Amino acid sequence: MYQSVDDLPGRIRKRVRSLLMADEQFVTAATAVDGLLDRWATHVVVTDQRLLLVKVIGLESTISGVRLTALDSYRAADGVLQLEFKYDTDSYGFDDPDAAKTLVEAIEQHRAEGQTEAEDPELTLQPETQLDSLDAETADTGISPEERTE
Repeated sequence: MYQSVDDLPGRIRKRVRSLLMADEQFVTAATAVDGLLDRWATHVVVTDQRLLLVKVIGLESTISGVRLTALDSYRAADGVLQLEFKYDTDSYGFDDPDAAKTLVEAIEQHRAEGQTEAEDPELTLQPETQLDSLDAETADTGISPEERTE
C-alpha cells in the first residue's frame, strides 16, 4: 500500500502527479498482481474524487479513471477488488489480502464525505433586460432594434 504520491514507484509517481487536478488529493494506492513484472502491474489509486488505474509498460502507459460518485459497485472479496461502473467491470488482485479492503474503505469514506457530481449552475439570464441594455447601447449608433436582430 502507498500512503502518499511520493511512495509510488518513479514513473507511476510522475504519471499520477500529472493526473491530479488542482483541488484533488491523493488518498491511497496499491499495486495489483496483473503484470508480468511488478513494475508493469496496474496501480489502483484512490483520490478524494476519483479512482485512477495507471499502468506503465516501457514507453507506453494506460490510464483510466472514474469519479467515485460514478462507481456503480465496488467491493473486496478474498483480496480481490471488484469494480463496476457504467461501461466496464474490472477485478484486481493484490499480494496483500487487506489491500482490496483498504481501497474499498477509502472509496466509501470519500464518497460519504459529500463528494457529489457538480450541479449545473442555475441560469440567471434575463433576456428582456439584456435586450433593453443592448437597445440603449445601440441607440447612439442609429441602429434600430429591428435592424440589430436581423
